[in-house]
Amino acid sequence: MRHPISFVLRGRRNSTAVLDYRAVRIASASLLTGLMIGVVGGAFRLLLSKADDLRYALVAWAHSRPYLGWLAPVALGTLGAAVARLLVARFAPEAEGSGVQRVEAVFAGDAEPGRPSIILPVKFFGGLLSIGSGLALGREGPTVQMGASLSAVASGLLLKHDEDKRVIEAAGAGAGLAVAFNAPIGGSVFVFEELTSSFSPWLLVATLAATTSAVWIMRVILGDHLDFTIRHVSLTAVWKSWPFIVLGVLLGVGGAFYNSAIVGMLRLCDRFARVPSVQRAAIIGAAVGLVGWFAPAMIGGGDTLTQAMLTQRFTTAALAGIFLLRFAIGPWSYAAGCPGGLFAPMLVVGATFGALFGEVLNHFLPALQITPFACAVVGMATLFTACVRAPLTGIVLAVEMTGRGDLTLPLLEASLMAMLITMLLDSEPIYETLKRRMFEQQAKGKSSIAPRHAGIELTP
Repeated sequence: MRHPISFVLRGRRNSTAVLDYRAVRIASASLLTGLMIGVVGGAFRLLLSKADDLRYALVAWAHSRPYLGWLAPVALGTLGAAVARLLVARFAPEAEGSGVQRVEAVFAGDAEPGRPSIILPVKFFGGLLSIGSGLALGREGPTVQMGASLSAVASGLLLKHDEDKRVIEAAGAGAGLAVAFNAPIGGSVFVFEELTSSFSPWLLVATLAATTSAVWIMRVILGDHLDFTIRHVSLTAVWKSWPFIVLGVLLGVGGAFYNSAIVGMLRLCDRFARVPSVQRAAIIGAAVGLVGWFAPAMIGGGDTLTQAMLTQRFTTAALAGIFLLRFAIGPWSYAAGCPGGLFAPMLVVGATFGALFGEVLNHFLPALQITPFACAVVGMATLFTACVRAPLTGIVLAVEMTGRGDLTLPLLEASLMAMLITMLLDSEPIYETLKRRMFEQQAKGKSSIAPRHAGIELTP
């Protein structure tokens, strides 16, 4: 008769073997997901850069035709937005807008993930058309949803259990954000803080594997450099850091208004439901194209404008005008229902307000010697925090995109105040609002969102 301890030891060895096997499969699926979104996301970013160059060239050419030249950017905006919306409306309604809220709903088991074979091309080409033609939308929306869709392909090949597949879906979405902003840590934090609001060893393994491999491939394609460069900023003495607390309060209020503007524009479009969505998108695109005729740098994803905020000095009047225009054009563009995200436009608005705050501060209190560039970096993360209520993600993204780790204390101070202000104002995080709107449309029969694997828990 065998001793009972031998059965216990054998059971432990079998359990360890199962866990090791599961870890290998999850890591393999995550690496495959990361490699795929690295290629797709890197190509997406490269083509968007080319599209921006072509749009600037078109506007420059149009200005050589003083009487009819304005029709060129207007036609580009009209056609780009209309075709992008047509792709969504006809082939993949689940690819509408940012996609982050849908990925969150899929992870929670409240929505079906959709068909990767349809979502991927619609999100890729629709995003190129909408952002490339000038709509003020972010590239991270398409890359996050494409990452989640590609994870479905990888997990379908290598995994069997639904809970493991959900882990890979979340990791793929984080890898998509990491690729969009060249921020592997930011993409990882996004998974835990915003997307899943949970943490487990399996989720950690999957997320790190996916974001690492994705950014590695993306940098092979685009080069190994920061997304934004910034002038040198010296460390701020602790007793001089109170202005960043004030900046946080102001952007907390601003973030609440920005979220309200996004929702307000969506509701305004709902009131014109009798007008086909493609025509509404065309009107929105035409208006954006007209803005591009007068100020080409004011439209599109906004990377060039953000870079300018971090390296150039503008007059107070110019900064105020840029802030107001971008504050309006972002929600206006999102209302078109085309593929495109909200993060990048938030970064532009936050950086512009931060630079404006710094210029005003230097005018009245020059002894503080706080540069507008430092305020611009802090503004990027702070408005993001106010709108999304994910302060760690916003801070890490700002640090990784600019390389300014010396601003961590001002970033923490401002983000904390912004979060407190939005909570006091009862301003709901934007993706919670968009997710609820998505379900309301489902109830009205406007979308095809069905519950999926509800009740499944992530267990280590």
